[in-house]
Amino acid sequence: MSCLDEKPQTVAEAPTQATIDLPEGVPPLGSIYLYASGGCNLACRHCWITPSFDPEGRDVDHIKLDYVRKAIDEGRSLGLSAFKLTGGEPMLHPQFRELVEIINDAGLSITIETNGTFVDGDMAKFLKSKEKMRFISVSLDGATAEMHEYMRGVEGCFDRAVNGIKNLVEVGYRPQVICTLHKGNIGQVDDLVAFAESIGAGSVKFNHVQLVGRGEGFHRDHGLQISDIIELNGHLNRELRPKAKISIFLDIPFAFRTIRELSRGNLGTCGVLTILGMLADGKLALCGIGVTVPELVYGHIAYDDLRDVWCDSPGLKLLRDLIPLKLEGICGDCLHRDMCRGECVANNFHVAGRLNAPYFFCDIASKAGIFPASRTRSA
Repeated sequence: MSCLDEKPQTVAEAPTQATIDLPEGVPPLGSIYLYASGGCNLACRHCWITPSFDPEGRDVDHIKLDYVRKAIDEGRSLGLSAFKLTGGEPMLHPQFRELVEIINDAGLSITIETNGTFVDGDMAKFLKSKEKMRFISVSLDGATAEMHEYMRGVEGCFDRAVNGIKNLVEVGYRPQVICTLHKGNIGQVDDLVAFAESIGAGSVKFNHVQLVGRGEGFHRDHGLQISDIIELNGHLNRELRPKAKISIFLDIPFAFRTIRELSRGNLGTCGVLTILGMLADGKLALCGIGVTVPELVYGHIAYDDLRDVWCDSPGLKLLRDLIPLKLEGICGDCLHRDMCRGECVANNFHVAGRLNAPYFFCDIASKAGIFPASRTRSA
């Protein structure tokens, strides 16, 4: 799953200013990232959330529907306009369809991140019938079953994911394919783009392994070097994007992107200042990292008023004070600071214990002397 939003097909309707009632200095709550299930039917090597492997979803938390209703009711005056359903695997939720209907009927935009294995023809038709279901991404970690299933840990999941994508295409979606890159599959980048085109996907997004959860251990032996990702970005710009029929995104900090990339829009930024994570047990947190980092949990939807959490939580107040103006190190000196906001605050906190710590990618690049000097304020 990915936190960065690169969704060229998605437009969330913002509430009118008259309906938003917030204290000075508190930004609107644009969206809730709902980690609908604490379990997953796959066992991905790189997962940063580390959900329980529970193919039937019997022994894990699933968000209670009353919690979602409460969040909607209390979130409207804060500016709430959208939900992103993720997990674990969101479709593992035993009341997944009712969950979608609650959000859709409330008039809030919906996006979904899924592994695709539950998207049969009937599910695809159900999703398409919901007016507010705007964008769906499906994880595919290679162009072959062998590579995808190596990452996902369950035999047969490649064919099920591919069929899920095809079912979504059949009803009119052009889903985004998300691939997490590592040493084993970086050689399949071109083939995966071609394959995604052939089955009707609308875009491909390549992520690199984050240093959180299972990803931290996986990265030590299998993660790409910073130079590998920079080299790949050059290949995409020179060779692949000019001939591809679909959009191609790469999770690389803004400072390493060309002017042409920066001017094309849909850059993918973490809306950390306008989102709130709601975990499967009802906790309210920075994002899914709250599963393993209790310092980044701000309250609980069952016991706390959402307004109190959003406006008055000490953790969120600190976040707003630090990001982006008080970012440390190379991120504080970067010309793209205000847009990038440190790339991934959750990752930065996990690695360094500070919300405003520099992003590991840029920090390593700076110390190695390969951070573009032309993108710094001190140049």
